Amino acid sequence: MNDKEKFRLGVIGAGIFAEANHYPSLSTHFFDDVERVAVCDLQLERAERLAGKYGWKKTYTDFKAMLAKESLNAVIVCLGGKYHPDVVPEVLERGLPVFLEKPSSIDVAGTLKILEASKKTGLPVQVGHQKRHGLAYERARAYIRDKEKFGNIIQIESKMHGFTVFPTFYTCMLEWQCHNLDLMISFGGQITEIEAKSFRNSDRTGALTAMLRFESGALGILGWGTYGGPGQFAERIEVLGDKGRGVIVTNARVVTFYDEEVGETWTSDWNPISKNQSYMFNGYIPELRHFIDCVKEGRQPVPSIEDEAKTMQYLAEIATKAGIPIEWAPVSSAL
Repeated sequence: MNDKEKFRLGVIGAGIFAEANHYPSLSTHFFDDVERVAVCDLQLERAERLAGKYGWKKTYTDFKAMLAKESLNAVIVCLGGKYHPDVVPEVLERGLPVFLEKPSSIDVAGTLKILEASKKTGLPVQVGHQKRHGLAYERARAYIRDKEKFGNIIQIESKMHGFTVFPTFYTCMLEWQCHNLDLMISFGGQITEIEAKSFRNSDRTGALTAMLRFESGALGILGWGTYGGPGQFAERIEVLGDKGRGVIVTNARVVTFYDEEVGETWTSDWNPISKNQSYMFNGYIPELRHFIDCVKEGRQPVPSIEDEAKTMQYLAEIATKAGIPIEWAPVSSAL
């Protein structure tokens, strides 16, 4: 495609998450170069409602028919991890790059199936860990990348509270705390060693602590669980360097930079009036923009399906070493 042509996009999935995040993000002026071509969902009424609300031209109930009839440049797939391994390879085989909402699958095998299809076709799959693209985390990484000032990472401390609404402990990890693991990797790099312990006060609830060693030798400590909820104290990451400096990101909103004597805080001077939600600040708009720009420019998006395969393997190892059964179950729409 040339610079004057609009980027033709289709979406497979019109459920709760996509309605809350992807569709409104793509309707903003950040995507004026995108033609919103078609929406596909098994429930036609749902597809038609979102298409009408957000300006998509056509609707389908069969994604294969959509791919056959529409000339697209890429597809967003947001169906839930149980269905992704069956759908994404077919999209790739039609020659289309994919933005895939997390989780990529409900198990490692499903993610590897998607990875194999991506390698076979030579087409990229970006996985939707939007927190990695959030403004606060990008600001923190930019500071850390200045090696002369920050030095090398020595330690990363992280937490992410969970919800008791998840039907199993592992479902909470897979559907929610995978974000936190992806963030740890985005700062520290790939992981070489994992140790983990858990305290379970019921079959599906409790707490978990893990210690990680990254390829660089740096250590990471994470605290997860099924309590605490998604409110203003839900998540925190602190990264320490070997030049006496550190960075703290609190609830994906506030970044604190400090050294041994002084510190300063950064936060956006713009925030919408809504409960802990901002399509730009939280990374939904930046991650989708990143995907489209990478497809246009022939670059590999991050996190890629190859990155995600490693993350899924780490997640399973954390669960196994903590004594958490690797059991996924559907999440209630109450979430």
